[in-house]
Amino acid sequence: MILVTGATGAVGGEVVDRLLERGEKVRVLTRNPEGARRWAEAVDVVTGDLADPGSLGAALDGVDRAFLLLVLPGIPQAGPIVAAVRDAGVRHVALLSSIRAGSARDSAIKQVNLAAEAVVQGSGLDWTVLRGGTFMSNTLPWAPSVRAERVVRAFGGDFRSSAVDPRDVGEVAARVLADPAPHRSRVHTLTGGEVITVAEQVAVLAELLGEPVAFEELPEAVARGAMVDRLRYPPAVADAMLTMLRNTDESLVRVDGAVAEVLGRPPRSYREWVADHIEAFR
Repeated sequence: MILVTGATGAVGGEVVDRLLERGEKVRVLTRNPEGARRWAEAVDVVTGDLADPGSLGAALDGVDRAFLLLVLPGIPQAGPIVAAVRDAGVRHVALLSSIRAGSARDSAIKQVNLAAEAVVQGSGLDWTVLRGGTFMSNTLPWAPSVRAERVVRAFGGDFRSSAVDPRDVGEVAARVLADPAPHRSRVHTLTGGEVITVAEQVAVLAELLGEPVAFEELPEAVARGAMVDRLRYPPAVADAMLTMLRNTDESLVRVDGAVAEVLGRPPRSYREWVADHIEAFR
């Protein structure tokens, strides 16, 4: 049995889908069981909260592998969660971390992800760390203003990254969990195959829509307020995000070969991601 946390998110849902395709038995831990209804009877859904490690007993019963997200709002520390996972008899953990954990530049984002990695790596469990790059799906929040006004309002139009499709991250995670041995004690950095700016992403969107889409730079204070108030980022993390958007971290423009190594094909491009999600923007 494989436990998937964060299954209602962009990556976790892909992990579940790919595992089911491989015939694996999957259990989902979620605070929102309604969000898991799309899998009907195909998965075992357990209501629970990573913020309360003492409540994880039912979710971990009979589980031997787990996909963990430990850097989320409301989760104060990874240690008790990983201890509960280990004590329940789980053998292998795939941890979703951030590409910024490998950055030479210090930040709150780097520190929280490194801390989670250290807990897993020192737990006695078999482990694989998946350092995800900037997700292409981070541009989905543009959809309402694109649909209504054909405009994208964001901070950091010149921000560059080797953005990765969450579907590729989820597929890599599923491969790791289905056959952990080749990935034991490895750190996979998961990126797309190209470096692209926010403004270039807007241009791709406009081309595939067949209509002009304007870009308007948001003031930094407005962007920070949205991160803290709407996205519930801790202030230190919001500040780290804004610093990243002002000055691209060298880790974010790294193009890594791990996706191709694990999947045997090139990573999807941003153009492919938009083509597959274009109706959200029409």
